[in-house]
Amino acid sequence: MKGIRPMATTVVGSFPSSPSAASLVRFCREGKDPFGESLAEAVETQISAGVDIVSDGQTRNDMVKLFTAKLGGIRMRAKPEIIGPVTWKGVITAEDQKAAKTIIRGRAKLKGIITGPFTLAKSCSDRFYGSTEKAAMAFAEALNGEARALSGIVDVLQIDEPFFSVEYPEYAGQLISMILSGVDVPKALHVCGDIACIFPSLAEMPVDILDHEFAAHPELLDTVSDTDFGQFLGYGCVRSDVNHAETPEEISERIKKGIACVGEKRLVLDPDCGLRHLHPEVARAKLENLVKARNMVIENES
Repeated sequence: MKGIRPMATTVVGSFPSSPSAASLVRFCREGKDPFGESLAEAVETQISAGVDIVSDGQTRNDMVKLFTAKLGGIRMRAKPEIIGPVTWKGVITAEDQKAAKTIIRGRAKLKGIITGPFTLAKSCSDRFYGSTEKAAMAFAEALNGEARALSGIVDVLQIDEPFFSVEYPEYAGQLISMILSGVDVPKALHVCGDIACIFPSLAEMPVDILDHEFAAHPELLDTVSDTDFGQFLGYGCVRSDVNHAETPEEISERIKKGIACVGEKRLVLDPDCGLRHLHPEVARAKLENLVKARNMVIENES
């Protein structure tokens, strides 16, 4: 795959970094964006850990509000409400991606992340469309503008669809095709949870990387082994739901199982999911140990 080397390390998205009290005071006094500091901290932490493909850390908001707050037709409440046609009013995360790229300065590649249309539809109260399918299609059409904008900035574009593992719609492929239309960088689809029943369907998606949780669900390797697919496997080999860092030795054993399943040429290594809910030092250690584990495996096989 263009620009992505086998056994590259990456992240799913979020990192536990937040604006300092001082930056929030500056925002109140001067109107200066307080999230530039947390973005820089997240990016620098990933780079210092040795991660090959980093994200902006998604420190500005959670994965739903980050997008719904900037789309037309949404009224922000505790649960966002769809009150009119969902429209893309202009770039949502592109400026953060540009800032991340400036910080990176060629030391790593950059992954842009968009929360998927089905997950957004299921996370909102619909007072306009009358069906999840219509709402999801509207989100897909609107967010295609964001996807196209990001494809000119980032090196990889990832769609996050955690709801696919809870409820898989028959129109899932259409949603992913719509949101990624016209995107010419490597494309990834992240679905967390137990995806054993839907992996054969996910294998038909128009993406380059299928990314899933294998540390929390090692049994998924059996499903992968039994499925004919051509994409890279985004191989979650670090748990994101436990607040302690696995050792490089533990992680390397998981990586070896992934290699035995699909071969090292088709693996991209990352945590199971975003790291937002972990202690920052634990999140840092997980990434550092992931990179150490990858290097150990490569050295042992050479």
